[in-house]
Amino acid sequence: MDAWSGDPIPAPYLKGRTALERQGALVFQAKQCHNCHALGGVGGQRGPELDRIALGLTQDQLIRQVIQGGGNMPAYGKNLSPAETTALVAFLETLHPAGQAPAADASRTGQLGARP
Repeated sequence: MDAWSGDPIPAPYLKGRTALERQGALVFQAKQCHNCHALGGVGGQRGPELDRIALGLTQDQLIRQVIQGGGNMPAYGKNLSPAETTALVAFLETLHPAGQAPAADASRTGQLGARP
């Protein structure tokens, strides 16, 4: 498989998504994120596959990664409007296995200081 890919996003990643999440998928494709990142084994291999990205990164962490980049990923803060960033992150937050909740920031969930 090539390190770079222009393959379209697989259809299952678009089904059942909100309008904002579908817009984020369009940003993902238009800004060529799929050239480096795979979804369902389809896409580039230069960056990590993103099928489970929402399990490890909270919304704030996803925003930071997209805007500032890091590791091998370039910063996209100057290449995305705030609306595009919001939509893209909304799409990325859907990328987790069914039945597993995405990562959440404790300060946003009201669980800060809660005990099990």
